[in-house]
Amino acid sequence: MKEIKAYIRQPMTDAVVDALEAMPGIPGVAVTPTYGFGHVVDDGQTARVEMTRLEIEVPDAIADSVVDCVREHARTGAGHVGDGRIYVTELAHAVRIADGAEGEAAF
Repeated sequence: MKEIKAYIRQPMTDAVVDALEAMPGIPGVAVTPTYGFGHVVDDGQTARVEMTRLEIEVPDAIADSVVDCVREHARTGAGHVGDGRIYVTELAHAVRIADGAEGEAAF
């Protein structure tokens, strides 16, 4: 199981969520508005940016295709330094609260 956490530009949220919703095998996406700061490459200044954090837990078999989907739909034009980041980590264990299902069955 993998956890995919992506920080994307706020205006790209609907396009990314719509594309993920159309993919088979994705149980759901947690969407959280957030903001952060980053260093602007040209002048070294920092800029605050409104972002969206997406959290997606998926079986190993579809993790790469989910990352590709997020990258494709979150990218602005030819790409921009502030388009965001995607992190993929191993998910050690999952439990669905409603019925106690564990592991991939919890999805």
